[in-house]
Amino acid sequence: MASGTDRISALPDEALHLVLSFLPAHEVVSTALLARRWRHLWKSAPALRVTGVKDCDNPGWFIQYVDSLLLFRHSGALLDSFNLDLDECDFGFKPFLPTYNMNVNLWFRLALFCQARVLSLRTTHGIYKYEDNRPLQLPSVPIISQHLKRLDLELVCLKGSTLDFSGCPALVDLKMKTCEILGDLKSPFLKQLSISGCYFAYGSSRTRIYLPGLVSLVLSDFGRRTPLLNNMPLLVSAIVRVTDRCVDDCPKSSYGDCEDPTCFGCHNSYEGADDGRGESILLKGLSQVMELELSVDSKVFIVNRDLKLHPTFCKLKMLLLSEWCPGVSASLNVLTCFLQYSPILEKLTLQLSKVPKDRVETERTCEPSEKSFACGHLKIVEIKCEEVDGRVHKVLDILCTYGIPLEKVNIQQTNRASGP
Repeated sequence: MASGTDRISALPDEALHLVLSFLPAHEVVSTALLARRWRHLWKSAPALRVTGVKDCDNPGWFIQYVDSLLLFRHSGALLDSFNLDLDECDFGFKPFLPTYNMNVNLWFRLALFCQARVLSLRTTHGIYKYEDNRPLQLPSVPIISQHLKRLDLELVCLKGSTLDFSGCPALVDLKMKTCEILGDLKSPFLKQLSISGCYFAYGSSRTRIYLPGLVSLVLSDFGRRTPLLNNMPLLVSAIVRVTDRCVDDCPKSSYGDCEDPTCFGCHNSYEGADDGRGESILLKGLSQVMELELSVDSKVFIVNRDLKLHPTFCKLKMLLLSEWCPGVSASLNVLTCFLQYSPILEKLTLQLSKVPKDRVETERTCEPSEKSFACGHLKIVEIKCEEVDGRVHKVLDILCTYGIPLEKVNIQQTNRASGP
């Protein structure tokens, strides 16, 4: 073969499109200059990754470039994935300003029009302080797409009808990180949901989550008020971590019913607001789960209040309780209730953290039944702790009360010095 022959251009379109998928979108367009064979390939590239151009001091050029990238695509060329990753450190992009907000919203809608199957939208601030700079906001209109299967959002504000994904029948996987969620989340089709580091509403109605087809849930490290989970009959696995960023806390009461009107945790909603009082916030929605990891900060009262409604976990086989459990009477109450309300529990893991200095002591409200129905299925109990202290002995007493022999209990000390 003669020297200088362009062997790459001889490859089929599928192979060249694969090559383009590894390049930032602005470099994809530049391939049009390589040869005649490449001139229009970028217009049908199935994967586009739009990122900021480092040291670019002309945001206007960048906006015009992304507009053209989506508007001049070949008619009928399907878009498998569209990744929009914007960082103000790269080219001065400021997603919280109305002009830039409008541009990003246009790109988001154009990607849907191009039948994107996977859509990712991530924005960042150079030094992000949530209360100072509000995130980019999607318009409060429904997202409608027959093709969208996965949606990843980071540092985006969604509210109103934007959170109703009923118009996306193919959407089964939704991830939201550090987003602001102001409204009820709905979809009869969603299978997997991950919410991490997000902010929900406060001082008003709780966010309600209506996802009857959900199979997998991650709800972690959220701020403001705990969202209300509606029934999820198909739920297989759930990870729920409630930290001190949640405002449903009280240093005086484990049930959110202290009489101090100045307590923001117990009295943080205005009169007439739908705050879910009297309803189960978390546990009823999790009652059909098969595998559950639950971690709740010692001051948060939501789980204890939910347990007063006596939920039953009829499918729960694997349970991990961590962070706050046990070490105080209220936490021992949680352990006791789960043992009593989980009739087919097979594996229980307890991760005992340090005892909070300002712990709340309350009387146990969930007493063991005369005949435990959890014992017949429970095969192993793992207790992970820094040291075998009084808390461990209290746990062992509870397990013995339920007829669980010590042979099924495995104690692991996490701070044990490694030896020869």
